[in-house]
Amino acid sequence: MVVECNPLKMHIRYPEKNEDDEKFIITVNHFTSKEMWKHDASNRNVYFSRERYQTALNALKNIDYSDGVEYAINILSGKHGLMCQYDKALNFETIWSSVFDMTNNKIYRAEGNPLRTKFIEDKRLQMI
Repeated sequence: MVVECNPLKMHIRYPEKNEDDEKFIITVNHFTSKEMWKHDASNRNVYFSRERYQTALNALKNIDYSDGVEYAINILSGKHGLMCQYDKALNFETIWSSVFDMTNNKIYRAEGNPLRTKFIEDKRLQMI
């Protein structure tokens, strides 16, 4: 699920099935639910967030994959299109990215731009 919130409202989005019955959910740096648009001062396009959303959506809808974690890492690393490859003139950088493996209760984190930083397993939140 994705929780979109601000001080006035909270909206929870759940994965939707695509035409192949696969479930996934995507979030970027703007509210994607229509319920939250009136609260979004960013005009729903923070640092090419619409393009980044479309990159993830296309990668998840149109390409077959066997390892979901590795595939998510590849999407965040820019191997399927624009994700975190910002023009240096923007003076903007991705500071971290995470992939959550819900099947195996694991979290993978890249501290820095995932194009240049390796994802490692984050064991700080492991269940006891």
